[in-house]
Amino acid sequence: METIRKKLNIKNILVIVCAALFVMFLAYLKTREYLLPKVVVQIGDQKVVVEVADSPLARSRGLSGHAPLEENQGMLFIFPKPDRHQFWMKDMKFPIDIVWLNDGRVVDVAPDVPVSVTKDLPVYSPRLPASSVLELRAGFMVRHGIKIGDVVELLTK
Repeated sequence: METIRKKLNIKNILVIVCAALFVMFLAYLKTREYLLPKVVVQIGDQKVVVEVADSPLARSRGLSGHAPLEENQGMLFIFPKPDRHQFWMKDMKFPIDIVWLNDGRVVDVAPDVPVSVTKDLPVYSPRLPASSVLELRAGFMVRHGIKIGDVVELLTK
């Protein structure tokens, strides 16, 4: 009888520990958007606070599951080398403008990219290689007159 109680206690402890770990994992997923480093970039006459996705994991996760962006918020994807980096809207909850950058200038844009409602996700590619990509609230480019060739400057590091 005593052995059965000990086994039940160990089992209960394991269940509690697993439940606590699961809750901690869910809390991490919910708050992960606040864990990426943030910097300020200037694009046109606008200053934008951006989360920096500079690791393979952060770049692959991107804004998937993220809360909608405010007007002067975004995400900056930094890549090891310029290439025609492709993007899609996997698990996105809101539309965005995608802005490809190279040498501190806008080299291509995909404005007002909608949330995908099908399993076959469209892929968005730039016409020219880019070393970084800026994702902004949909319509930002039009509202602020941003176009190909404009300068984008990193204001904080």
